[in-house]
Amino acid sequence: MDLLGGAACLDLVNTALEFDEPVERLHTYQDLLTLVRRLSLLSADTLTALERSAEEDSRQAERVLLKARQFRQSMLTIFAALVEGTLDNVSVSVLKTFNGFINEALDRQGFLPQANKLVRSQEHPQSELMQAVWVFCLSAYNLLSTQDQSLIKQCGGCAWFFLDTTKNHRRKWCDMQSCGSNEKARRYYQRKKQA
Repeated sequence: MDLLGGAACLDLVNTALEFDEPVERLHTYQDLLTLVRRLSLLSADTLTALERSAEEDSRQAERVLLKARQFRQSMLTIFAALVEGTLDNVSVSVLKTFNGFINEALDRQGFLPQANKLVRSQEHPQSELMQAVWVFCLSAYNLLSTQDQSLIKQCGGCAWFFLDTTKNHRRKWCDMQSCGSNEKARRYYQRKKQA
C-alpha cells in the first residue's frame, strides 16, 4: 500500500481501510514490522532483533499484533470523529484504550547522552516486541499535541486519513494522482452523461 498519511499513525490507521470498507492488511507481526521498516521508525538493528524475537516467541508476537490492531481501531474511531466533528460521541472505553496505549509508550521514553547532547530514546530491551506498536503510539501523541488537529482529513476517494500540509489546507484527496484523478474523471463522466 502507498504511505500517504503524512504521519506514521495515520498510515497505520489506513491499513484497515479501503474505500470506506474495512480491510485487514496486518495479517502477521511481520506485516507490522514491514510497515515500521517502510516508515523508517526503528533502526535496522532493532528490526532484526524484533524479527528474531518474533520467531522465538510466535505466541507473544501474535498477542502484540492483536494489540496493534486494537490501538489502530481506537485511532480509527477517534480520527473519524475528529474529521466529522463528532468527538463528543466517542465512547469512554475507546478513549481509555487509546490513552492507555499512549501512556504505555510515553512511560518508556527517556533521554540518553549522544554527541554531547540529550536525545529522546526508548528505555527497554531492543527485542521488546511492543516497540512496533509504541512507535505508532508516539506518532499519534506527537501528531495530536504538535499539529493543528483540523488538518487531519479523510480522502474523498478512498477514505484514507492524511495530514493536509498544503498551503491553503484545502486538500481533498490522499493523492491527486490516484484518488483525485479518479474523482475528477468520475465527475466529468457524470456531466457528459447528463448533457
